[in-house]
Amino acid sequence: MEFGTVAPTFPPISETTRVVKRLESKGYAAIWFADHIMGWYPHELWIETPFSLRYPSCHMFYDAFCEICYAAHGSEKIKFGTSVSEVIRRHPAVLLQQAVTANHATNGRFILGLGAGEAENIIPYGLDYSKPVAKLEEALKLIRIMLETNYGETINFEGKFYKLKNAVFDLKPVGEMPIWLGAHGDKMLKLTAKYCDGWLPTTLPPEVYAEKAEKLEKYAKEFERDPDEVTKALFASVVIDESEEEVLKLLRTPILKVHALLLPSEFYEALGYKHPFGKFYGLMDYIPTEYSKEKILEAAKKVPDEVSKIAFISGTPEQITEIFEKYEKIGVEHIVIWNLTYFGDVSKIKSSYELIDEVLENFR
Repeated sequence: MEFGTVAPTFPPISETTRVVKRLESKGYAAIWFADHIMGWYPHELWIETPFSLRYPSCHMFYDAFCEICYAAHGSEKIKFGTSVSEVIRRHPAVLLQQAVTANHATNGRFILGLGAGEAENIIPYGLDYSKPVAKLEEALKLIRIMLETNYGETINFEGKFYKLKNAVFDLKPVGEMPIWLGAHGDKMLKLTAKYCDGWLPTTLPPEVYAEKAEKLEKYAKEFERDPDEVTKALFASVVIDESEEEVLKLLRTPILKVHALLLPSEFYEALGYKHPFGKFYGLMDYIPTEYSKEKILEAAKKVPDEVSKIAFISGTPEQITEIFEKYEKIGVEHIVIWNLTYFGDVSKIKSSYELIDEVLENFR
């Protein structure tokens, strides 16, 4: 099992190159770049955190593809991925052009991570967020067509959402350019099984992951594909400390409660609770600029500890090692670590990364 982690998104951009070199030297297999315009918190909440002293807003994101092209120079082995993009802000031809450019910039070490999209990056900018899964499916069909056409061959495509007439797409990837999908529901798992090379869901308890992995393998066989052709991965939000009591204290901090609040209501219902926002589809519904600090904090107070514990992979290094071993046994091949520990306590930046290093040493 290999490990990746997330890239810095805030200025200065020179920080990204330094981080890439450091992560490559530490043996990380990949670095993943968020494709966002907005962050996850109301601005009034962010400016009360210690991070605002250096970063005046949580809504500062570089274009993921441009940042990858900038950061790739000087690296040799580490892979680069988007976690994840969608097909609403960019026409599939433009998205593919950016992706293949990143593929060339990384000398074939680029993974195109895609998903159905998140409301916060789409609706506030006047874009149509209806039928996101159907749009994604049509875009995946079109992307495969564009990648498979011969030089000079014209493309005519009459879809419901996208139309090409006498178009060409002659920029081809260096080697293979895998496409991974951030999928959770059955429709998205079917798209992963039919069109994609990898599966990258966000944090799921091992038993839930195993159930979805079984469905993914079933769908792959229905599409006459070898299930092993689809890399199984996990985007894991991690909270780590040497003390179990300290971990629980961190999970109860308001800023981390917000992340648990953004779980879809089905996770609450599975544990016998009601989501503070009622019927809620998580990041497919959430737009932080529509919530005041008071409203988001009041809702976060209602998040049970039991829910917080499934929103993160949390615990001591020994406990997290055991959890990662469970994922490994059910076939997970790649874990992307998003260290959120120090969001709960900024003094734990250095110690939390050192503890994560301890965990990863167990798998090398």
